[in-house]
Amino acid sequence: MPLAPRARSVPLLVPAALIAAMALPAPAATVPDNFVDERAVTVGSGAPLDHPVAMAFLPDGRLLVAEQMSARIRLFVNGTLAAVDPVATLPGIRNTGGEQGLLGIAIDPRWPARPYLYIHCDDSGSTTIRISRYAVAGDLAWQADGSLTIDSAHRRDILTNLPDLASNHNGGTLRFGPDSMLYVSLGDDMDHCAAQDTSVPVGKILRLDVSRVPDGPGPAPSCALITPADNPFVAAPDSSAHLVWAFGLRNPYRFGIDPDDGALFIGDVGETAWEEVDRVSGGGHNLGWPLYEGPAYYGLACPNALSQGDAPIYAYDRVGITSAVIGGAVYRRPAGTPMPFPTAFEGDFFFSDYYQGFLRRLKGHGGAWALADSVSGQPSAEDWGRGFDEVSDWGVGPDGALWYCRQSVFYTSNSGDIRRVRTLVTDAVAPPAPAASARFAPPRPSPARDRVTFRYALPARARTGLDVFDVTGRRVRALEPPNERAPGDHEVPWDARDDAGARVPPGVYLARLTVDGASLERRVPIVR
Repeated sequence: MPLAPRARSVPLLVPAALIAAMALPAPAATVPDNFVDERAVTVGSGAPLDHPVAMAFLPDGRLLVAEQMSARIRLFVNGTLAAVDPVATLPGIRNTGGEQGLLGIAIDPRWPARPYLYIHCDDSGSTTIRISRYAVAGDLAWQADGSLTIDSAHRRDILTNLPDLASNHNGGTLRFGPDSMLYVSLGDDMDHCAAQDTSVPVGKILRLDVSRVPDGPGPAPSCALITPADNPFVAAPDSSAHLVWAFGLRNPYRFGIDPDDGALFIGDVGETAWEEVDRVSGGGHNLGWPLYEGPAYYGLACPNALSQGDAPIYAYDRVGITSAVIGGAVYRRPAGTPMPFPTAFEGDFFFSDYYQGFLRRLKGHGGAWALADSVSGQPSAEDWGRGFDEVSDWGVGPDGALWYCRQSVFYTSNSGDIRRVRTLVTDAVAPPAPAASARFAPPRPSPARDRVTFRYALPARARTGLDVFDVTGRRVRALEPPNERAPGDHEVPWDARDDAGARVPPGVYLARLTVDGASLERRVPIVR
C-alpha cells in the first residue's frame, strides 16, 4: 500500500554504514536515452521536504507542494523555496495512520481571480475525510517575490461526510478537469461492498462543481449547490449519489486527467493478485471491485452489485509482491514550452509503482491501450524507467517535463524530493507548420465596449488555446482551454469580463492565440 512511512520505518538496529548511505539522496532514476532524471527544486536554507505527497502548479508556473504528515504547504518560485515558508501549516488534520494526513491539493482553475487552494485530508476531530477550501493571499499575480500565505481562519469545508473508519484505503487525489469540475478519489475504507453502493461515498470518484460556493469562510454548502447537472446519478433518491462520477474502486489513490478530453486515468491499488489502471471517459462507470480485481474474478458477492463492471485498460500481477500502482499523468505538450517530449509521446499515460519503483508508459490504439513500444535505453520491454520508488504524485510541468513527488528515501523523514524527467532531444524546437500558416484576424469591433469577437483559421488540426491579458501581463480571461481543434474557421466571443465574471476596466488588452506552441497576438481596446 502507498503512503506507509511509519509502517515501513527503518529497523532500530541498523549498521552504521547503512545509516550513512540512507542519509544520502537517492541516485537518479534510470530513463531511456535522450532523457534525464534530475532534482527540480532546491530548499536552500529552508527545512527539508518531509513526506511531500502531492503537488499543484499555479498557472504562472509556481509550484505548491503538500506534506502528508506535517500538513505543511510549501511554495517553490523559479525552483527555489519562497521567501515565506511554509505557506501554511494546516491544523485539524489526522495523521495517525500510514495512509492518513494531508493527501491531496488542487488550485482553482480561475486563479488568481479565485485565489483558492483545495485540500483532501483526514479530519482530526472526527472519523471522516474532508474536502476543504482555503483562501490564499500574498503576491497572487507574481508581481514581486511571488510569496503566498494562507490563514487557516479562511477555511470553508466543501464535504465533511466522507467516512474514514480505517487507517487506509482513503484515496487522496483532487484534480480539476478541463470542464472546471473538481474530481475527488475515495478508497473503499475497507468496506469492500460499499464500493458498489452509489449512496455510500467510498470506493468512488466524485465530481463537484465548486464555482458556486460563496466566497469567504462559512458552513459547508448543500449537496445540491455543488452537484453538476450532468452527473450520472442526479436522479437517485439519496443525495450522496448525486456527486458520484465512477464507482467500484478499491483504493484509487492517484489518478490523472487528460487535459484534452477530460478522461480520467485511475491507478486502483489491488488486494492480492492485480494492480490496475482504469480509463473513465464519462460518468456512471462501474470499475468492478469487489466482484473483480483487475481482469480476474475476485468472488466477493455483494447484494448491491450492479454489474460486472468495466475491464481495466491495463493490469499487472502483484502476487507475493508488495505493490501499489500510482496513477500518473497523461502527457500533453504545454503551450509555449521550448523542450516538450517528442510527438510520439503525445497522449501517452505514465504511471509507476510505489514499492517496485518502475515507471511504465501506455499508448492508446483505436480505443485499446497497451504498453508503448520500447525506445532506446529503456531498462526493459515493460519498464520505461526504474528507480521511482516511494513516488506519490505525477504531473506535466509548464516546462514540458514529467514532474514527480518522491516522498522519501528508504522511508525516512525529511528526505523527500521534487524531481523531473526531461528530454534532451525534441522534435518541436521549431513551431510546426500549422502554426506558421494559421491566421488570427483583428478583433471586431475595435475598440469594443461590452463584446468583442475573435476569429482564427487553422489549415490543419492543431492544439490551440486563447487567453486575454492586461498590460501587466496578468491573464484576465481564459477563453479557450488548450485542446486539439479541427481545421477551418473558429469564432470565439468575449464579453469583456474577467474569469470571475467582473467587467474589466477600460484599457488595452492583449489576446494571445497559441497554436501548437507558437503564439499569435492581437491588441484589444476596451472602452466604457
